[in-house]
Amino acid sequence: METSQGEDTVTKPKTTLIRGGTVVLGQTVSQQDVLIQGKRISAVGNLSEYKADVTVDAGGLLVLPGAVDTHVHFNDVFMNTISVHDYYTGTLAAAYGGVTTVVDFSNQKHGEPLIDTLKYKREEAGDLPLVDWGVHPCITDPTPETLDQIPLVIAEGAPSIKCYMTYREDGLYVSPKDLKRIAERLQEAGGMLLVHAEDDEIITKNISDLINAGLTDYVYHTKSKPPESENKAIRQCVEIARETGCRVFVVHMASADGAELVSAARTEGVDAIAETCTHYLVFTEDMLERDDGLKWICSPPLRDQKNQDRLWAGLRDGRISMVTSDDAAYSWEAKLYGVDRFDKCPNGIPGIEPRLNLLYSEGVARGRLSLPRFVEVIASIPAQLFGLAPQKGTLLPGADADIVLFDPHAKWTMNQQTLHMATDYTAYDDIEIRGKILQVFSRGELIIDGDTCLAEKGRGRYLHRQLDLSIRASI
Repeated sequence: METSQGEDTVTKPKTTLIRGGTVVLGQTVSQQDVLIQGKRISAVGNLSEYKADVTVDAGGLLVLPGAVDTHVHFNDVFMNTISVHDYYTGTLAAAYGGVTTVVDFSNQKHGEPLIDTLKYKREEAGDLPLVDWGVHPCITDPTPETLDQIPLVIAEGAPSIKCYMTYREDGLYVSPKDLKRIAERLQEAGGMLLVHAEDDEIITKNISDLINAGLTDYVYHTKSKPPESENKAIRQCVEIARETGCRVFVVHMASADGAELVSAARTEGVDAIAETCTHYLVFTEDMLERDDGLKWICSPPLRDQKNQDRLWAGLRDGRISMVTSDDAAYSWEAKLYGVDRFDKCPNGIPGIEPRLNLLYSEGVARGRLSLPRFVEVIASIPAQLFGLAPQKGTLLPGADADIVLFDPHAKWTMNQQTLHMATDYTAYDDIEIRGKILQVFSRGELIIDGDTCLAEKGRGRYLHRQLDLSIRASI
């Protein structure tokens, strides 16, 4: 390529033409070509005359933006264990699952500055990540000094801060009074408050009563955390959003009643948003009755079939904005801490890899979600709400070339052998799947080709995020 003076040459970016696939772009689903130049998408349309360095035949395939998972727990120290997904194994599983962007949580250490949550994650990531990544700081020590550092972490590209309304024994609990103080400071600084919404008082009493009564089997995990423990906390979140004007985001919502509470608040102009997670859309509380029911102990807990049907309806019509994995990959040895007492089992399900495939198979293939809505809930809306757009979550020209080629007709069985997560078990065992990821591109680089990972360690980059609070969730 010559300069305008015709004297010097520069290296021409590599071009890749993805030809003839069914492209999902906004509300449009049509056969188009996608041109990648270097790390970004440069054109979408009829590009049959273009001569690229590499041409990929996508005939019969869906062309999707790379998925964005804003709820993962890498190196997570919790309930006397640590998750087995680190920034290599976790992003490897993400890549195989079509996830090209993750946002991880970093818990504040008591007595330490909030800004150190970012330092620790940068150290953990090091030269390991295969895909791009960001951080949500988690406030556990809401002192005046901690609150004074909220603008600092936002300036460092971490504008979404999480708090827990439960897990007092694990040092994570933040009171509603302190939540309001945090929300006020976030509102001033242009941030967003993420909340694990479960009422600690209800749960603590229920666990104590059940254990004292000798009711320790797995199924009593669900009994200890009834829907009202979630709904009460969600109502408090809505009031905090109403009183402070801060955007409040309810993470991993399992309660269908909670979706009604959040959507009703939005119709009143309150800036409240909620997500749900893959496991709440696929499993019910009946799984805890199995001999291996420990696999499905998570919080909030799985609920009944009627509730699950309502979650799908809320996801379809926008009352629930998006779906994440809440990947919490504890070893089977650690899960067995709860074999005699449900309350000792680390709460969480490894799920970063299955999310895209399952939501297509259970959502689109079964007529529960349209293709555009599917792309919204796994990619576009997470990117928009979490300060990753317009670079992530879309196939528009100018966006990072994060692309998934997906065969909508393939059929396969999801199990421990066909997944790539680092756990020595899976909750997603022997599930018949419709649709399969064939190739994954991250910033123009082919990183997954069939069952082969081509990505080099350390290629993933830290994402400096800035929220656009003018983007509102649908009612």
